[in-house]
Amino acid sequence: MKKSFMLLTIVVSLCFVGCSHNLRITNLDSYYSPPSPPFKETLKMGVTSSSNTDIQGRRYIDAIVDSLRKTGNFDKLIYPYDQSVHRGQVDVVSDITVVPRYSGEGLNFLVNWPGFLIFAPAAFGYGYIAELETNVNITRLKDSASQQISIPTKYEFRQAEIDRTWTEIGWLEFGVIPLIGGLVFTEYDTDVTDEFIGKVSPNYGTYVAKKILKVCGELKE
Repeated sequence: MKKSFMLLTIVVSLCFVGCSHNLRITNLDSYYSPPSPPFKETLKMGVTSSSNTDIQGRRYIDAIVDSLRKTGNFDKLIYPYDQSVHRGQVDVVSDITVVPRYSGEGLNFLVNWPGFLIFAPAAFGYGYIAELETNVNITRLKDSASQQISIPTKYEFRQAEIDRTWTEIGWLEFGVIPLIGGLVFTEYDTDVTDEFIGKVSPNYGTYVAKKILKVCGELKE
């Protein structure tokens, strides 16, 4: 009886102490963007986006717009831009759409089973992938010249929280819970999306902004 009680105490303690793994993006360096040289003359830009219809999509656009502002290449950047309201106030208009696709890694099964034996979910986290397809159409208003670019990014990250790591207690009942959980946890956990956007925004916004600046520079010539 005493051994069983002590075993239960250890399990409960581990669940409360090590039941999560902080979100960590493992390939941020792949999209590192050093500062671009400034334009000789600043631009006036308007930004439109159909991604504004949902909160998460708006956060991606906000990250791009914030990064564009920080470059110092625009003496005016209007977002959201409305042609009927802001006519004649900008030189170029950028229409930006972000299409995110999220998925879980198949190896999450092994993290959960037999990984529960070494508390792998809390120690290493579950693996997820976010593929962000960013489509940008930039139009120079004085002559309607335009250029469209597609900017693919693929971020890999790891995270775990108690709604999944609770299955680590599976070694008390011969591993049935983590075995079943492992099959389920190969899927993406939608609960992590907001935290992921918060972590990735500075890197993602800067990377996409640099691509947009390159096109703007070509349209200026």
